[in-house]
Amino acid sequence: MTLDLKSQEGQAVAHRLIADADVVVENFRPGSSLQRSFDHTALTQRYPRLVVLHISAFGDRGPLRDEPGYDMVAQAMSGLMSLTGEPDGPPVKAGLAAGDLGAALFGIIGVLSALVERDRTGLGQCVSTSLYETQLALHINWATGYFATGENPTRLGSGHPNLVPYQAYPASDGHFVIAVGNNELWRRLCTLIGRPELATDPRFALNRDRVAHRDELNAELERTLRTRTAADWCVFLKDGGVPVAPIQTLAEVYDHAQTHELGIVQTVEHPVAGPIRQVAFPVSYQGKRPPVRTAPPLLGEHTAEVLAAHEPVTTSAPHGARGSRLRQPGAGGR
Repeated sequence: MTLDLKSQEGQAVAHRLIADADVVVENFRPGSSLQRSFDHTALTQRYPRLVVLHISAFGDRGPLRDEPGYDMVAQAMSGLMSLTGEPDGPPVKAGLAAGDLGAALFGIIGVLSALVERDRTGLGQCVSTSLYETQLALHINWATGYFATGENPTRLGSGHPNLVPYQAYPASDGHFVIAVGNNELWRRLCTLIGRPELATDPRFALNRDRVAHRDELNAELERTLRTRTAADWCVFLKDGGVPVAPIQTLAEVYDHAQTHELGIVQTVEHPVAGPIRQVAFPVSYQGKRPPVRTAPPLLGEHTAEVLAAHEPVTTSAPHGARGSRLRQPGAGGR
């Protein structure tokens, strides 16, 4: 639905909706008029059972608390771009909206735990997170390494900071990935590719040695792996028990037998576009995936329906007149 949140009437309707809600999610720009009108702490005081998820760019404290934020800004400021890309190339943005998605996923965890707490106490609360904080939480092994050594990690392309070989390698016709997670797999790989001497080379025998001599080892592997196609290597090495995979395009992913068998891509009817495919929720319950029930709505498609369901008990204005004012073009809000 669309709602003019800057009008008094629109705000009144919003509060009627909020009064019946379990959860409200807001990410108004800090210091904006809308942020002041729908302050997350004030909402939980006014509606004691309400759980409010407040998402900002950098968190509620600190010198950047009032800064607006976008996914690209979050990826840069959180260090993600310093970790992504080839060693001799420029910093690279992740291929998906890591900042936005990280905040959404951690925000959902916060909301669900707050709802469980409400079941015990009867009280809601304000849950807050930010794009910046959630990216720091995802540093995982990068943070562990930095805290242990004090050294800034460098970009490794598709490589892993603590495992080698564990990255994409060139074949004769493209790239594929090899994921050797222990020394036994390493010895198996060397035997399969016809390079048993690499397994006993002191520079490469143990994983810590391979990490220290990453460049030398990769040069040796590339020289051998370029002799066959990616598909050949994937079949051969997988049959030999080494974890490998082709690097698929989205077309290949969505056409893959595994994707079809999982039923994660489903088709729904859009009122304008007709049948469209959507990626479904990636969690199953008792072995059943929740179906995609509706297509993405048109802007304002359900405004009248929602307003009708939340009409005040008495009103002095005709429904049509009020609705036309609330649904101003470009009003924003959902």
